[in-house]
Amino acid sequence: MNFIQSSNRICQKLARATGTSADDWFLCLKARYGMAVVFNAIRQDLGPGEIITTPYTCATAVNPILVSRLTPIYADLDLPTLSIKNPTKLITPKTHAIVMQHTLGIIGDKTALSALAQKRRILLIEDSAHCLARLATNKKGEILADISIHSFGVEKVLKTKFGGAIYVNPRLQNTHPTLYAEIKQGLERLPSPNVTTNMRLHLYRSENAVLQRLPQQLRKPLRRGLTATKLFEPAILPIEQNGKQSKPLASNSYVNQKILEFLPTLPQNYRHRIKLVNFYIASLPNAPHIKLITNLHEPLLAFPILLDNPQRATDLYVALTSSGFFIRRWYSPLFFPGANSNRAYKYNPANCPIAERSHSRILCLPTDISISQARQLVSILNPKAKL
Repeated sequence: MNFIQSSNRICQKLARATGTSADDWFLCLKARYGMAVVFNAIRQDLGPGEIITTPYTCATAVNPILVSRLTPIYADLDLPTLSIKNPTKLITPKTHAIVMQHTLGIIGDKTALSALAQKRRILLIEDSAHCLARLATNKKGEILADISIHSFGVEKVLKTKFGGAIYVNPRLQNTHPTLYAEIKQGLERLPSPNVTTNMRLHLYRSENAVLQRLPQQLRKPLRRGLTATKLFEPAILPIEQNGKQSKPLASNSYVNQKILEFLPTLPQNYRHRIKLVNFYIASLPNAPHIKLITNLHEPLLAFPILLDNPQRATDLYVALTSSGFFIRRWYSPLFFPGANSNRAYKYNPANCPIAERSHSRILCLPTDISISQARQLVSILNPKAKL
């Protein structure tokens, strides 16, 4: 199967999973590359302006805004959804779009945000990087976003490591015809990875497996050395903590092959994650010093809990990881894995007090482990739980 055939097959599968058309899906090497194409088209069509987003995210989700010479405006954190707090007061005549991020896969009800965007004639961009092939809809099943971003990347839902997918809502043909054409053309014309990049893609799994087995004091310097000599493709490059990123690239046959290998497992993957989410919701309400952030029964990439203070979160993180559990601290620090300077991201911490005082208190529990492992994990969190 060649590149064009495999790309078509992936888009068809995404379309079937979402009730959309394969013609409206486009692939890229990394989701952030597709985002850069989208934001660059927005600037070309609408001119300089602002994009409302959140600091409680990955640096790679903001970099595409910055490299497109648009201005990120940061809404504070809405804890129950880990997404943006009501952004109404942040909207100005310069606002081009709002990014609704489905952090960890928490979608919930986004109809109010969609109505706000439509009322103010602002684009609604959906960050579904944590919930592949899931899109926010209204009660009629209509897709809310104008553009939806999906990821096959490292530490996402599937074990695919690389790849991104962009859904472009066909309604843009009527509301923003020039922008629609520019986004489609930009995504269709992405250049292929060169020989060196393709080599790094092929080597990633074996290199990463070796690095993960090394002691911490050896792992970090070796990873830095391999990255500096362009022999390793890390999840986040050093420049990507400075508000920059590499030029966008298309996917390729190797990446597509891995996507097609794992994509059929998505329904089973989500069923298992819902079981784990349900288990955590049932087992943790009375855990000491812990507050559940969400009680939505959705297939989450990880299950978030809020500790009463940062030190307690750190102590619990150490206890869980020492017991063999892989616990994520998304997104602590903000602009994960951390911005080298707030200035590079045009961020003022005073504007986001909830995000500032909450991010270091959040732990993300795994939803890809077995139920028996989850029981062991919960017994550490909540010794009195009846499991």
